Amino acid sequence: MINEYKVFTTTACPKCPKVKDFIKTTGLKGTEINASTDEGLKMASQFAVSTVPTVILFDESGKEAKRAHSVDELKRMLEENK
Repeated sequence: MINEYKVFTTTACPKCPKVKDFIKTTGLKGTEINASTDEGLKMASQFAVSTVPTVILFDESGKEAKRAHSVDELKRMLEENK
């Protein structure tokens, strides 16, 4: 069961606002990471994120369960998770 997320974005990304806005409506707890900062870039590297937006979904044990790059992917994954 998915219960947490990390969303990697940048300020210059045209698709990021839509993904950020949608993920906030899901009821999941999560963290937004600006991958254009030094700290965000380090975290992106730790999680092997090479493109934005990237949403990493985690299960109840904290393990990565899925990744999504668009609202449509997120909707499909969250629907499958029900």
